[in-house]
Amino acid sequence: MSSHLFTVAGSAPVDLNLIAASLRLQIDALPPDKPKLAAQPLNSQNGVQIFLVVVRGHEAPHIHPDGDLIITVLDGGGYLELTGGKAEAPGGSVLVVPKGVCHAYFNQAHGDSVLLATFSPINSKAGCPSV
Repeated sequence: MSSHLFTVAGSAPVDLNLIAASLRLQIDALPPDKPKLAAQPLNSQNGVQIFLVVVRGHEAPHIHPDGDLIITVLDGGGYLELTGGKAEAPGGSVLVVPKGVCHAYFNQAHGDSVLLATFSPINSKAGCPSV
């Protein structure tokens, strides 16, 4: 992964590579039947919550009923499966998922995808309704 730092104005920078390495170890320890992803909160303030997420494989379809999600693909790449379509998500891309839209990230990189996930307002999560 390229060198990535995260900071909130006035705070010391955090090395995202170190956090991603720790999240990869968490994924390695997961049972085979569990989705292969791990996340760590980076910051939360004024109704915004930010996570670093490592995805190996894909996540289960879900919605965030109370807020929008902005995904920045820092490393790797794949696509976002959405209700009614698919959005390509190569490295360096930024995707916005409006509240209430069913979605799931699918990693297609040879290694893991590393994502910066920003929720506004604060994250809530629920399964997608049956279609």
